[in-house]
Amino acid sequence: MNPITPVVALVDKTEELLGHSPHPAIVAVPIGAWTVSNVCDGLALATGDDRFDSAAQISMAIGLVGAAGAIVTGLRDYSYIDRDKPSHDVATTHALGNAVVATLFTASYIMRSRDVEAGRRTGWLARTLALAGGGLSLYTAWLGGVLVEEMGEAVKPVMDDEDEPQGRERLSSGSPLGLHHGT
Repeated sequence: MNPITPVVALVDKTEELLGHSPHPAIVAVPIGAWTVSNVCDGLALATGDDRFDSAAQISMAIGLVGAAGAIVTGLRDYSYIDRDKPSHDVATTHALGNAVVATLFTASYIMRSRDVEAGRRTGWLARTLALAGGGLSLYTAWLGGVLVEEMGEAVKPVMDDEDEPQGRERLSSGSPLGLHHGT
């Protein structure tokens, strides 16, 4: 048996239960945790309180664990995108950008761990790498939004009538609340 088979089966079962890919839900974990980490770094610098350094490192670790789930589910979704579609290039940029984000946060986490072991405060390079990862994650999250909201990737039609508008096309363009046509 292929060692990845149980993982794929788990993702398939999760998708079946949710009714859609688990990827959009899982990505909230690393994005949120890394945002908290960046905020804690800023608070540590502003206050000099070492507890914020600890909180930054813990939230960074949570983000790295969440990123593992986002990677698995994202690669699965990516495998369903036809290479000839324009969305494939956007998805590739999204994936490669997120690989860089995860690498930046991993490097920062390792540096922080070494600083803790040596009894030092978190160094500037570790903070800078995390801040760069946080900034880049905003761009890659936006690309993920483009894939779903504008390009319709991983969006299952919810209406059977082919003549009815689908996705964003069914929303009123003039409404900031996105009211449905005909309501």
